[in-house]
Amino acid sequence: MKIYTKYTVSSVLKIGIAVTLLSAFMMLGVDLFRNLDSYVTYSVSSGNVIALTLLYFPQAILFTIGPSFLFSVTYFLSMLHANNEIIAVLNSSIKYSDIIKPILITGVALSAFFFLFSEGASIPATSNKQALFESCTTGSDALENSYNVSISDMTQSYMVYAESYIHSNKTLYKVSYISGKDSIKRINAEYARWDDEKQLWVFYVANIYDNGVSYSEELELPEMKLTPDMFRNLSDDVTSMPLGKAASYIKQMRMIDISKYYQMASSYWDRILNCLTPLVMIIIACSMNYRYKKNVLFISIIISVATAVVYYVVRMMTVMMASQGIIAPAMGTLVPFIVIIILSLIARKING
Repeated sequence: MKIYTKYTVSSVLKIGIAVTLLSAFMMLGVDLFRNLDSYVTYSVSSGNVIALTLLYFPQAILFTIGPSFLFSVTYFLSMLHANNEIIAVLNSSIKYSDIIKPILITGVALSAFFFLFSEGASIPATSNKQALFESCTTGSDALENSYNVSISDMTQSYMVYAESYIHSNKTLYKVSYISGKDSIKRINAEYARWDDEKQLWVFYVANIYDNGVSYSEELELPEMKLTPDMFRNLSDDVTSMPLGKAASYIKQMRMIDISKYYQMASSYWDRILNCLTPLVMIIIACSMNYRYKKNVLFISIIISVATAVVYYVVRMMTVMMASQGIIAPAMGTLVPFIVIIILSLIARKING
């Protein structure tokens, strides 16, 4: 590795990592005070409070890593110009692009780290935090339970309604199954339980209405293809379940409820493509003009932050449009990234 490349990468990483850790610890304090009222109300023990706070740390890292490296790169490049080090660099037959390239490569590496850290540490920690918080406050897994559940599978022409679904025992209570594929068939049961071994639903104490009325104490229903996860309260679960399982779930949801599909697919793609955030922040910093005669650092940071705000605002709008089905789910996160790339290329062209 060339000396100037090593110097560039190490300088950016040192500042970026230091600011990320400092900001993450500050966010731990914010999270603690945000939940302090709940902790006091439910008399959560000090040990659990510490555990809940520390479980937020991986997520805090991901929240702060993008802005931290925006500051890091902006600081490094502005100081390079402010201290006239750039003159020595250019007079050594080193192009300015030779300084920018290792920074961009660092951004790519940070994006890869972001994705791996999110999947391997942040998501499990967030899930554990939710489970521990629920256990400390209500003593149950009520977050995964659903009430007044209604799901239609249009591909198989049937609908399922239940007063409640309790995930701990994978059971639907006061459940009705209505099929109209060949002829109208209805099953009303006290409850239906998922059989893990047979991979099907078993209805208990069931009244069957199909060209007459019959009764069954125990009725297996293999034609009901909906898995228990389809009944869970999964408002946020596509952002925490394994990627393969989430993709399969979203694919099935597209056949069942198109409105929920767009919301969940948007969250799914945002989860995957959110790793581009550090790279976007670094691209913004690299595209700035650092040739100001006075207050180089101050002006550069202001412009970089303003551009980052534009990115987040555009992203908020496009993600909202994706969740409503106006644009493709993946484009909700990709469009802002593409916009920043275009603006950066234009800025570099103007700045020469």
